[in-house]
Amino acid sequence: MSADLDPRIERSRRVITEAAIEEMAEVGYGAMTVEAIAKRAGVSKATIYRQWQSKLEIVEGALDLIKSEIVVDEDLPPRDRVVQMVAGLATHLADVENPASACVPAMVSAAQYDGSVRAFHHRFSAERRQVLIDLITDGQTVGAIDPKLDPVVTVELLVGPIFYRRLMTEAAYPPDDIGRLVDTVLGPA
Repeated sequence: MSADLDPRIERSRRVITEAAIEEMAEVGYGAMTVEAIAKRAGVSKATIYRQWQSKLEIVEGALDLIKSEIVVDEDLPPRDRVVQMVAGLATHLADVENPASACVPAMVSAAQYDGSVRAFHHRFSAERRQVLIDLITDGQTVGAIDPKLDPVVTVELLVGPIFYRRLMTEAAYPPDDIGRLVDTVLGPA
C-alpha cells in the first residue's frame, strides 16, 4: 500500500482483505461472493467496488497481505535466510486454525476450474518462488550453497514437501523440521 494512502482507506482495505481471507477459508473461492465479503467486513459492496473491480482482485490483495507476513532477515547468511523463508511458509501452512492457511487449498481448487484464477495463481506462485530462487542463487554466489545445484529444482525440492503435506496428508510439515529439510536438499552446512 502506498505511504500516501488515507488511513481510513488503508484500514478499510485491510478489513476487507481479512474478510475475504476468512470467507474464502470458510466457503472456498468459487462460492465466495462480494456480497458475503462486504457483510463479513461490515462495509457496503460499493466500498469494495471503489477499490477492486472483481473478486479475484480482492483475493490478490488478501494474498499480498499474507505474503507480506513472511519476512526474511536480510542480515542473515544466505543459507539461514533460506531456512527462515521456508520455515515461514511451513509455519503459515501448518496453522490450520488461521483462515489464511486455507487459502492455499482454496486457490489450488479454484485454479483447476477457472482460467483467470489459474493465471493469477501461477503468476503469484512464480513471484514467491523467484524470491527463494534468488536466495539460493545469492548463496551460491558467495559460496554458502553448492553452485552445482539447479536453483529452480532446489526450490521445488524445498517447498514441495511442505505443500504436499498441507494438501495431501492429515499432518502439515512441522516448521521445526525445516532445518533438516534444508540440510537434506542443500547438503550439510
